[in-house]
Amino acid sequence: MKDKMTKNMVVNLLMFVAMALTSISGYIIKFVIRRGSNIESVLWLGRRMWREIHLWAGIAVVVLLAVHILQHRTMIDAWFRKQLPHTPTRIAVYVVLILLLVAAVLPWMFMKV
Repeated sequence: MKDKMTKNMVVNLLMFVAMALTSISGYIIKFVIRRGSNIESVLWLGRRMWREIHLWAGIAVVVLLAVHILQHRTMIDAWFRKQLPHTPTRIAVYVVLILLLVAAVLPWMFMKV
């Protein structure tokens, strides 16, 4: 049990750091070193590097969120079973959630780098 809790805390901490990096880098890109700005770098990193940090931190958030959901899948399933005891309704909700996940991931598969 303690090992499971440690793994969960590590994933949560990494996800928090990735979210913070995504948020901070997004702010820097949007408001500090935007196009046409006189500022060319922040912390010795230019706009291009901040965009890379923003992209990869965002990808890390999505991956870590998937790991987090997988870690708690039994709890999530138990909650759905309690809230939606009618099996066809529960299956419909699962299908909608899977379709939303596919819609969120699909554009990344066809993105030009």
